[in-house]
Amino acid sequence: MSTENIVHNEMAPIFLELGKALFICQSLEVSLRSLNAQLVHDEADGEEGGFGSSLDSYSNESLGQLINALRKRIDITVDLSDYLESGLKIRNEIVHDSMTRDIQRFTHPQGRLEVASELAFMRNEVKKRIVLVNKLLDTLFAKNEFSNAELKRNTDERWAFINEAAGPTP
Repeated sequence: MSTENIVHNEMAPIFLELGKALFICQSLEVSLRSLNAQLVHDEADGEEGGFGSSLDSYSNESLGQLINALRKRIDITVDLSDYLESGLKIRNEIVHDSMTRDIQRFTHPQGRLEVASELAFMRNEVKKRIVLVNKLLDTLFAKNEFSNAELKRNTDERWAFINEAAGPTP
């Protein structure tokens, strides 16, 4: 077995955890974009195209900017603000530092296990923020007689329809 294959096999659990963590980080950003866009849409009394254009505008914002936009739109407690900020710090650690900090740990099995475990822990911490943001979205949706569960169900049905129409993957 080549050195490249050995390294690949030994690092695979870390890459898997990193991929999951990055997906969750992206999900938090998407949820905050959606929440901010929905708030703008509500402020504009449901103006046609308002949600889509707000969503497009917020797609250029960083997670920190999205949190600041939320603070400007609604009155959030200091505890909630601090909780979101700590999520931002965790997200930044995942994205910017997780593969470069203490790189010597990758050379030992125990170190690799620790890195994978730390990534899983940080991923779960970010996921808790997604749950919180989704609860805020649910409250906003309920005001408009809509629900996050309904949105998810519609998305699942659309996904199934699209993939059914496309046929099997070659």
